[in-house]
Amino acid sequence: MKKIILLSLLGLTALTSIAQTAPKDSTVTISGVRSDLTEQVRPMGAGEFNQFAGSYELSNGNSLALFTRGLKKYAALHGESWHELVATSANSFASKDRQLKIDIYRDDNGTVHGDVYIPKEVVQTADGRADQQMVKLGFH
Repeated sequence: MKKIILLSLLGLTALTSIAQTAPKDSTVTISGVRSDLTEQVRPMGAGEFNQFAGSYELSNGNSLALFTRGLKKYAALHGESWHELVATSANSFASKDRQLKIDIYRDDNGTVHGDVYIPKEVVQTADGRADQQMVKLGFH
């Protein structure tokens, strides 16, 4: 009986340490993307969005296009379908389908750069939650 309890505790300890292993440098975990999206939406007119509109080269060699159609804001990754965007801050956007998160910055000299987060996989955490693993790609 003592052996069964000891083996159970050892197994639980091993699983906990695996679940807490830090991800690789190019991957970040963004918790609560689904629930936070509706709380953080902020209004942004086309004029304000147009300062970010354009095509950008991603760090993996692909491209990202930010553009409007009518009153809606969109992002499109090279060769993929359009993702409708909502503003989450003055320089951050999330797609309504929760497939993209974009942080974009304009320097004083007009240079634009930022990061795009795209889904990699859903992982189960030690406490039973499902967190979305996101890949971070820089752009300029």
